Amino acid sequence: MEQDSLREVDLTRLEQGYQSQWELMGDLFAWLDLHLYYYYREHRWLGPASDLKNMLGLVVSREEFEHNLARAAQTGLRTGLPAGDRLRLDQAQEAIGLRTRRTDAPLPLLRLFARCGLDQFQQSCVILAYAVLLDRKYEKLFAYLQDDMTGRAPRTDLAVQLFLPEGESMEDYVSRFSRKNSFTRLFRPEQLAEGAMVLRETAVEFLSTGTVADRPGRTLFDGGVRRPDGPLAVQMETARRLDRVFAGPEERCICLSGPDGGGKRFQVEHLMGRSRDRCVFADLEGENWRELAEEAALAANLTGACLCLYHLERRDEAGNVTAPEQRLVETLAGLELVRSKRFLLSRLPLRARLSTLVVELELPPVTEGERLALFRTFLKGETLGEDVTAEELAAKFRFSPRQIRLACRQAGGLVRLSGEQVISGPLIHQCCYRQVVHKLGALASPVPAAYTWDDVVMPQAQKELMRRACGHIKYQHQVYCLWGFEKKISYGRGLSILFAGAPGTGKTMCAQVMAKQLNMEMYKVNISQIVSKYIGETEKNLQAVFAEARHSNCILFFDECDALFGKRSEVKDSHDRNANVEVAYLLQQIEEYDGVCVLATNLIGNIDEAFMRRITYVIRFPFPDPAMRAEIYRRTIPADAPLSEDIDWDFLARKFELSGGHIKNIVLAGAFMAAGEGEPISMRHLLQAAVSEMKKNEIVVVREELREYADLLESF
Repeated sequence: MEQDSLREVDLTRLEQGYQSQWELMGDLFAWLDLHLYYYYREHRWLGPASDLKNMLGLVVSREEFEHNLARAAQTGLRTGLPAGDRLRLDQAQEAIGLRTRRTDAPLPLLRLFARCGLDQFQQSCVILAYAVLLDRKYEKLFAYLQDDMTGRAPRTDLAVQLFLPEGESMEDYVSRFSRKNSFTRLFRPEQLAEGAMVLRETAVEFLSTGTVADRPGRTLFDGGVRRPDGPLAVQMETARRLDRVFAGPEERCICLSGPDGGGKRFQVEHLMGRSRDRCVFADLEGENWRELAEEAALAANLTGACLCLYHLERRDEAGNVTAPEQRLVETLAGLELVRSKRFLLSRLPLRARLSTLVVELELPPVTEGERLALFRTFLKGETLGEDVTAEELAAKFRFSPRQIRLACRQAGGLVRLSGEQVISGPLIHQCCYRQVVHKLGALASPVPAAYTWDDVVMPQAQKELMRRACGHIKYQHQVYCLWGFEKKISYGRGLSILFAGAPGTGKTMCAQVMAKQLNMEMYKVNISQIVSKYIGETEKNLQAVFAEARHSNCILFFDECDALFGKRSEVKDSHDRNANVEVAYLLQQIEEYDGVCVLATNLIGNIDEAFMRRITYVIRFPFPDPAMRAEIYRRTIPADAPLSEDIDWDFLARKFELSGGHIKNIVLAGAFMAAGEGEPISMRHLLQAAVSEMKKNEIVVVREELREYADLLESF
């Protein structure tokens, strides 16, 4: 092949700039081909006539061996190159440079060179690595010149030999590839460490499209064309401080800390919107955080955007969140960026001691008033049902701004999907609970709220007391915030209710009624999993229960709570002392808990006096009288159940002195007997079920006591 047959750099339009990237690449390919030809001519293989055999590594002649030894001592292509050839290379490069300077079009390749601050040698290396992606012919050429059929990417030693300026040291240019800077971050670090120049996907994407697309864990937010996902309803002081810091001319590393979903990223997005600026957001959660950070920094440099890195905190072996290590913060703060401002977001304060250029801002948890403002903001334009208010939601759910935004948008979407016009209380509560993440399942069991006020049969005074307790939650915002009671009561704002009564009198059912009335989830605490024989474990379990309950805003239900809240005894040994400590710790948790705690006991006399002082409401469940028992029978029967006309509810209520729980068993057993016989539920079925229930409790029923209904037991 003669050099005259090579394609030439266009020298006819030197007064014009390049109109497209492809036009530019055409000249660059011609310039590159000229380098490769001269390199091949000066360093081609010696030995047998069959070059193919040499490529396959089947033959190594003495001449070839000696030539390769001599080649290693050479410094670069231009060394020893004839003057005419050097002139041709210089003319091609000057022509490309002249047209490049006159180019007004935003060509991705030129933008990459400018934003990464690349010199001529570095630009040549990028062109060399990019060429193999655009034209497969270079794969074979590089493989041949590098004597490696498996290595299709150009190597650093080839780049140095091709583009080393005259008079420069090869060692100095080889060492350039071992430095961490905007040039080397264009290449994949694993391959570059092995000497291969492979462009990162982000760089290739930018060269092909002129921008970078969003990827899982990385997004480009353009405040000039995109608005933040919702208004900034709270944390205005933090926004003003960010504006002052961002407007400063000096380089700044801005560290924002606060709870997950507390609005850190939201603040940065609004800052970009106010300044009409751009920012690359990158999630660094995981072990490969360094690679993710460098990819994000490259995307920020190429697009001229700021950089925001979040999820900097790590997790220990137990899964607990720990503050970012100093080494990590120093690495991220030291990333080479075109833009001087960068943002580091973490759940825990960084406490970084880097320099005075680091500004740390901590986002406080949102208050109830701020939660109310957020609910009103994100529910704007929606119609709430009469059974729920924004004030109630703000008092119930101690949510972050993100959780509130997602819950409100889910509720609005579901309403429009169903064709309804009003967001009901159960719907918005359902959407709110979808945002709750907790681990209560390990220490408590969910209890479905299946009953309503119509299912409750108890004296009116007790029922009114339960309604009053529900109002304690419903009107929290009005009393504590609007009326100012939060200034007088700093703690103990929760609701604690004690249900006391014999087994089967409806304590658990009434707790379910309250949960349904308040649209809250209820969890029954498993006492067996809480109490431990090991010192300190019970307190640890209790702390975990209350901590998770604060996250979930659920009702905690302690059945047979006298096992936990028993009276403190005289200290005679270490066991007594430990038991008293457990009781005291539990009393403290109850008092500090801001949610709803329902406790049920069969033995109210065994409850510690100090505990009774901390109870908001004590509701006693009396044993039902005949009238109440008859009503329980009637309300336990569903409306769709077939009933015989011979049922004497008053007789059943008078004759069998049982609690509501036993009555439920009787009705259910009678229903199954009737279903098995293919008949409606009759007096005979209920009477037989009642006698069986009495026998189960070791109470003998004499046949004569049943009087006119005694014959119904003959077949029993």
